[in-house]
Amino acid sequence: MVRIAWTDLKPFAPTVILVRSWCARMGKLPYCFAHQNQYIAALAASYGVLTIGMVFGWSAPAGPQILENGEGNLNLTDDQFSWTIAFMPIGGAIAAIPCGMMLKSEGRKNTILFFVLPLLLGWVLLTWAQAIVMMYLGRLLQGFAAGAYSMSVPIYIGEIADQRIRGTVGSFFQLMLNLGMLMSFSISAGVNVFQLNIISGFIVLLFGPIFMLMPETPSCLLKRGHKTKAVETLKWLRGPKCDAFYEIEQLQLEQDALLNQPKKSIKKSLFTPETLSALLAMIGLVTFLQMSGINAVLFYATDIFMNASDSLNHEVATIIVGAMQFFGTLLAAFTVDRVGRRWLLMISAIIMCVSHVVLGVYFHLLQNSPAQVENLEWLPVFALSLFVTMFSIGFGPVPWIMIGEVFAIDVKDLASSLATFTSYALSFMMTKTFNPLRNGLGEAGTFWLFGGFCMLGAIFVFLFVPETKGKTFDQIQKRLASSKVYFRAEK
Repeated sequence: MVRIAWTDLKPFAPTVILVRSWCARMGKLPYCFAHQNQYIAALAASYGVLTIGMVFGWSAPAGPQILENGEGNLNLTDDQFSWTIAFMPIGGAIAAIPCGMMLKSEGRKNTILFFVLPLLLGWVLLTWAQAIVMMYLGRLLQGFAAGAYSMSVPIYIGEIADQRIRGTVGSFFQLMLNLGMLMSFSISAGVNVFQLNIISGFIVLLFGPIFMLMPETPSCLLKRGHKTKAVETLKWLRGPKCDAFYEIEQLQLEQDALLNQPKKSIKKSLFTPETLSALLAMIGLVTFLQMSGINAVLFYATDIFMNASDSLNHEVATIIVGAMQFFGTLLAAFTVDRVGRRWLLMISAIIMCVSHVVLGVYFHLLQNSPAQVENLEWLPVFALSLFVTMFSIGFGPVPWIMIGEVFAIDVKDLASSLATFTSYALSFMMTKTFNPLRNGLGEAGTFWLFGGFCMLGAIFVFLFVPETKGKTFDQIQKRLASSKVYFRAEK
């Protein structure tokens, strides 16, 4: 990895000095309410996820404008635009393993800042593309950032937050992702594709300076030998009444215990009972997250509404779905540390299943007996809104919250990489197979298939996913290593 010396930054000295001044002011920020600075740091990191939300949300409004209205510099076929969409999850899958290595070698903060560059370059290529390969490359670069942030931001938030608010601040990831999609849906109603791209790129530009003000995580600082800095950072995060020195000492003992253990190969570290249980839970969760059909539904939301009714205002319907998705995540932020992870996941999966069944029935009747649904044009909007709301309460935020909770320090980066790779690889598969599934099974059959996966997801959570609400890391690891089934109450 290339190191940048101060001499290389001389031309940018005024900017660097200004950022350092801002950082100093952040350190002296008055402490007004409990956990204030943890919320600030988590929101700042999640701002990067908002920019990724705009990447996710771009295709639904941009598709009809490019394919039907001829906007942009290129005339694309349906298949070319489908590949343009699909290159984003390909990038996410490719970036997962290298990002895990970067998190270990460069730290959490530097990794997050690094991926601002491919994200910004992706918008530049997408905006001024003169050939289809430029659009593919732009989306691929955006996918690199999406995959990196899907892994690094939950880890960053998990390491700065104490256990009392870990679920709440962890839900900021999905909250900001959904806000980004809602912004993309809403902005596109009043601008063309070129203007949407410019606005999205400008929002990315703001993220870098904002996140530069935030600290590295205390855990990462301690691993690098910066104990004094780790204590200062923990004091800033926890507040003036925090016994930061004691917490850092405890963290140091945990890290020393890991270092003093006999050297294990990566294979041996991954194949401990607790890590295998955590991997099963996390890879299972991200698998059912994608097999619920969420990304296929969001990427093609406008197209789905166009197929549902000719008289439906497709842009408004898409915005409603985005707003309900944001509302669902906002609700999750207030309930995840009260209700618990398992209950949210199971309730989410069951109601998502019901939503898919209703959508399937609507499209079945629309095809075979259209007179019966003539006055039910509101039903697909309601069913999709219910689906994305319940997804955003459970399967949207909770897996990413738990990724930062369940893995031991020595395997966290690699295990998170594997879960992220699985998620984006499946996202690519679902994106590319959605249209063939609709053509083969019909709209109704496709939604019923997604509903079946949602029900299987609920069963999987009941059997294999532990509760982590309000538990310390040691308690979670002991529970994962235990042979006791998760659906029995703990004494």
